[in-house]
Amino acid sequence: MTRTQLKALVKHGESNVLEFKKSTGQRSQSMQTVCAFLNSDVGGTILFGVTDDGKIIGQEVSDKTSREIAGELDRIDPHADVTIKHVSVGSDKYVIVLSVKAGKNKPYFYDGRAYLRNQSTTRQVSREEYIHIFHNSQQPTISWERMTTNKCTLNDLDKKRIKDVVRMAVASGRLTGDAEKESISEILQKFELLNNERITNAAVVLFCKTELKQFMQSSVQLARFEGLTKSVFIDRKDVRGNLFDLLEQTMKFLTFALPISGRIVEGQLSRVDTPAIPFKVLREGVLNALIHRDYSMEGASVDVAIYDDRVEIDSPGRLPYGIELGDLTKKHKSIRRNQLLANVLYASGMIEKWGRGTLEMIELCKQSGNPVPKFEETSGSFSVIFPLKEPLSRIPQALTPSVQLTDRQREIVEILKHGPLKSQQIIDQMSVTIPDRMMQRELAKLKAMKLIKSIGRTKTTIWTLL
Repeated sequence: MTRTQLKALVKHGESNVLEFKKSTGQRSQSMQTVCAFLNSDVGGTILFGVTDDGKIIGQEVSDKTSREIAGELDRIDPHADVTIKHVSVGSDKYVIVLSVKAGKNKPYFYDGRAYLRNQSTTRQVSREEYIHIFHNSQQPTISWERMTTNKCTLNDLDKKRIKDVVRMAVASGRLTGDAEKESISEILQKFELLNNERITNAAVVLFCKTELKQFMQSSVQLARFEGLTKSVFIDRKDVRGNLFDLLEQTMKFLTFALPISGRIVEGQLSRVDTPAIPFKVLREGVLNALIHRDYSMEGASVDVAIYDDRVEIDSPGRLPYGIELGDLTKKHKSIRRNQLLANVLYASGMIEKWGRGTLEMIELCKQSGNPVPKFEETSGSFSVIFPLKEPLSRIPQALTPSVQLTDRQREIVEILKHGPLKSQQIIDQMSVTIPDRMMQRELAKLKAMKLIKSIGRTKTTIWTLL
């Protein structure tokens, strides 16, 4: 490192990857930070001879200085390689640069204690954080979702759903039209959902239709509680299935349980409906929970709870290592615990941008006048809390059609109960986005059942309940 490079580095100021120390007299505190850098995903740099306000003063360096630093580094367990360089700043003084790479044998300890870096502060690791670091460090080289620890075959997968995902991916421009002609095996290979011709765990989570071969943790617990605690519940439902089924069932439960206020706007054919929490906000929260939860935690489920004053979505597993709670309310890097799941959802257009989920929820809540969501971490789980503008005063009852409908048809009927809509407007409100051609087929079936009717022709067609 040259003197010019040193000045450029110091200009950035202290951060989660850079710390200043006036002299090696503060080497004990510095080793706590070295330990924190080793326990991070990115490492960091410590500069001896730079004051807290960024003034480069340097210090004299002797053999004793080098021995003292080496002695402190020896107190870090397990042993870690730290690069030490001296940058001359004039007058026989140097800035000592300690470059620390993220460790490969986490967790690391200094004097028997583990440390983490949070912004420009180093702090001791809590018990829960230690368990989290240790758990991650013991993970096998292959992630859980890439393993083949399941009993599924191709016949156990929902081939129609797989084809639907491909059509959505083509429609969103994230796959070419040739993908629609490929076999199920070829599609799975394209999404890396086959490993040596065996079904990966990610494929099971996404597409398994055979209940006995689904993972027990592929489940969501849904509940509507009376009041503000879990003392008394009004409605409860446990659902199990693949990720798409869980998303659909969860969104239906939320849609039925949360009130919608409607008003008539002059010059518009249909009334304007305002849900207690914007539909897209809830969908983003549920999707995030299903995609980013820790599926290696067997027996754990995503929990969705509705109280009189809030909706809570609890997801098994803490935030991925390298992301702090405070990062979620600002632009942050995207660390995906389940890369394969996220890739499929992104290709289908159900995820628009990486690392934008929490920010979009905040922005949508602000636009609708709703309180912004809150994010919390407890031992072993992550929660998103959506406060309600007004406490719930009544529990709307879900209306069940008198004829036998598929889940998708039932959802279309429920959407049309709030007023006439164009087909694209119906698609926008569906819990799982489907291509327009598929929507047209469903509408035609409902029309044949004499449940809905169409007004107008072609692109101006409006659909309404009979």
